[in-house]
Amino acid sequence: MKILIKVKQAAKKVLDLVCPPATQDLELNTKNRDAAIQADHIQYGPLNVDVPGSYWEDIADYWNTTEEAAKASLCGNCVAFDISPRMKECMPGETSDEDGQLGYCWMHHFKCHSARSCRTWAKGGPISEDDMSAQWQEKNQDSLEEKKRKKKKKKKKKKKADRCTRIAKRKYDVWPSAYASGAVVRCRDGKIWKGVKEDIVKIVEEELEALLSEMSEGNMDDKPYRTDAEARKDVLGEEELEEKKKKTDYSKEKDSGLHGWFSRQGGKGKSKCWVDCNTCRKDKKTGRKTCKSCGRGEGEKRAKYPHCRPTPSDCGTSKKSGKKSKAGKKG
Repeated sequence: MKILIKVKQAAKKVLDLVCPPATQDLELNTKNRDAAIQADHIQYGPLNVDVPGSYWEDIADYWNTTEEAAKASLCGNCVAFDISPRMKECMPGETSDEDGQLGYCWMHHFKCHSARSCRTWAKGGPISEDDMSAQWQEKNQDSLEEKKRKKKKKKKKKKKADRCTRIAKRKYDVWPSAYASGAVVRCRDGKIWKGVKEDIVKIVEEELEALLSEMSEGNMDDKPYRTDAEARKDVLGEEELEEKKKKTDYSKEKDSGLHGWFSRQGGKGKSKCWVDCNTCRKDKKTGRKTCKSCGRGEGEKRAKYPHCRPTPSDCGTSKKSGKKSKAGKKG
């Protein structure tokens, strides 16, 4: 009884399986066959079984065997050669001639001839039973689904890696390097740079370049920065301002570039990097100057283009940015 049930289940499984696409599509079959002929690791042939040329000699040399042994290793006795009843029904028209018969190759997915061979030949065929044919088809379907999953995963990972690589190239002076590559790996794992926006990096580069240029040329302005009426009451004297300039430390940025920039405490909260002097206000409760981070958040608009300095206390040591952001322009 159990045997009968298993036979019925196997028969149903065979009926549920559709014919391989290449058996129904001449263009696809030809494409797969031509690919098998041209691929170095397959070399399906000979093209003309009656005039094989040096095919058998070449494949015997590839297998490190004799021509006689090579000629006995044909598609007709390959483990992936399917000539089961269900497969014969899948292949319309005449499937045999004086040299042999057509069967379906589960390795390379096209209708191949029993009198030919290829470099991936494997002992154990042909497939002559429907249940064995069904098993091969299920294996192939699982393999195709796995390939699709890997391709999708690789595509997703690649997209993420592109972002990490772009950020690393901007943050590291030397690329490629062991440090930069290590940072990219950590970024891909989601351990660093989660909130880093690429437009922020551009702002930093521009501000840092302008600042270092001012420092090298000695053009640091000696007038204090004022944001509003509150700030004007706390105007620093000229001598105090000059002393403040001397205390302003840009060594991190000079030595480490963007590394130094990102190591700054920045604005409110846990945000890193410099502050935007255009946003500085005096806290009424503490009396301390507070500023927003130089890097703008996603979708955030500001009236003026960020004017960045290492810390709130450094705001006032040079001229403010005269640029207006797009958000600050009147339409």
